[in-house]
Amino acid sequence: MAAVATQLIAVPVGVIKQFGPYGPEYEIVSAAPMEDGMQMVNIVIVRTGETLTYPLLDALQDQEAL
Repeated sequence: MAAVATQLIAVPVGVIKQFGPYGPEYEIVSAAPMEDGMQMVNIVIVRTGETLTYPLLDALQDQEAL
């Protein structure tokens, strides 16, 4: 059986990011359960209040909102 990486990355709660250079802004609100071996975060879309689960590694790569 192969080893599985289980190291968790710190979740930057309260940080406001955006999807790409022109996408909507979102706030990271908390860590979420792992999905398919990926660490997830709960986010809220600032304009609409919609809540989503989003991969943490994607959130870390998104730019902070200006």
